[in-house]
Amino acid sequence: MAEEMTTPAQAEPAEAAPTETAAVAEAVLEQAARASAPAAEEKKKGNPLLTALTVLLVLVGVADLALWGLAGFYFLRSF
Repeated sequence: MAEEMTTPAQAEPAEAAPTETAAVAEAVLEQAARASAPAAEEKKKGNPLLTALTVLLVLVGVADLALWGLAGFYFLRSF
């Protein structure tokens, strides 16, 4: 019965690989966190033009809904 035998040289790289991979992954995550920090601060400032346009869009939507409701009301009254 033949058993597979591994030498210490074969077993060592497999054990070292997760440590290196974990270190690389940690470094990548840390770098990504540093890179995204300024972007998050910029988003918090906000753009007044964007706010004004969003409010205007909501008002147009409310007016559109009111007009369709009024048109539907008069359409149903005509029967």
